Amino acid sequence: LSVWYNIYMNFLLVLPYYLVWHYSSAFIDIKNIWKNFLIFFYTYFSIPTLARTLFSPWMRQRDRYNPSTLLETLVFNSLMRIFGIFVRFAFMVIGAVLILVTTVLGLVLFVVWFLAPILLLGVFIWSLIGLAR
Repeated sequence: LSVWYNIYMNFLLVLPYYLVWHYSSAFIDIKNIWKNFLIFFYTYFSIPTLARTLFSPWMRQRDRYNPSTLLETLVFNSLMRIFGIFVRFAFMVIGAVLILVTTVLGLVLFVVWFLAPILLLGVFIWSLIGLAR
């Protein structure tokens, strides 16, 4: 009997501290981690820079002007610009999707984190009711 008493008393002594941590500093830590992920994806994909240089040639590759190969230079420069548009736009879309997914998952995590102790207590009480029958 004394072993179970010590286990339950230790749990009841720790429970208020856990709830204070769960609903205060843990929320702040989750918000900071979420913010760090959003900043990382924003800076890693550098969406404003990609948008600003959308019509620039890919990797700054272009032929220098040479009057004898004017058509070849024009075609090569145009192709590099078109390729640059596609690649930069693809990276902008991937970055925007990752930022959107991170935002949605962060919101879901906040809701789950908020409801976790309440749901855990509900499941515990429901199981006790089931045992009593």
